[in-house]
Amino acid sequence: MENIINLIKDALPMLGALGGAFIGGYFTKKSQHDLFNKEIARDREIEIRKEERETLEIYNEVLKIDGENLLVTYIGGSFVEFDIHIYQTKIRPIIYLKFHLIHKDVADVIRALDYKIASCNFYEEINADEQSYLVKHYNELIDSMQRHVANYREMKKR
Repeated sequence: MENIINLIKDALPMLGALGGAFIGGYFTKKSQHDLFNKEIARDREIEIRKEERETLEIYNEVLKIDGENLLVTYIGGSFVEFDIHIYQTKIRPIIYLKFHLIHKDVADVIRALDYKIASCNFYEEINADEQSYLVKHYNELIDSMQRHVANYREMKKR
């Protein structure tokens, strides 16, 4: 019995040291894991902000081109004409450089314009209804881009 008591007395400090090492290791690992997760979240946030800036730069360039060129001409009455050439040579290439960054509502309008222009090219003519469709969707494109820029400004104020 005395041998068991002596064995327990000798083993107790060793067990305490092992328990302390285990607990210390656990908390060290947990704090490193938490720090790693914070770094990942911070890096993800930086990447999101970078992509957001790139998207807004695309919108800014398109809005600049829109302001410098007359893409929509009001001919008289309800007749309008859309300048497909300027759209396809100046605006569309900028958008498709980073199309994957464009907001879905903007991308949907761009694709609608593309499909209608492809249809007009296939039939080799553009009637008044198609011109109205192109103008309506182009104006929607510009409005959507302006709205995203305004939303970004509002977010920056907070």
